[in-house]
Amino acid sequence: MFTLTDVLIDALWILGLAGVFATFSYIDYYRHLQRWRRRDAWQRPVLLMPLSLSLTVFTLGLTLNGATSRPPAALWETAIWAVMMLLFAWQTVLYTQAGRRQGWSTPLDGARHEDKYAPQNTESPKEPIGVEPNQ
Repeated sequence: MFTLTDVLIDALWILGLAGVFATFSYIDYYRHLQRWRRRDAWQRPVLLMPLSLSLTVFTLGLTLNGATSRPPAALWETAIWAVMMLLFAWQTVLYTQAGRRQGWSTPLDGARHEDKYAPQNTESPKEPIGVEPNQ
């Protein structure tokens, strides 16, 4: 028979997995709006933080599921899920700090990636009409 605890723990990993799928959808949508290439989108805290948070919830649910199941899951399995959960939680904290410090849409590597859709100004500035250049 299922207990309320079992249902809540299972809801954690299901919610985390749904968050991962929603984040992938959001990444594609936001990338399209900003006209970023796919690889540029994977450098932005605005997209990486929700993904890391969703993966943290997913792995937390699997860790708790392995620890509380009857019979309990193998100790090595639960330990691996716990380590992954801690790593994803740490990534979430780092991406949140980077987003707050540098801006959520700033690339993590600090470089400004060129936007191939941005207008390129290849001409030199022209003098206003009626004004002669300095000699």
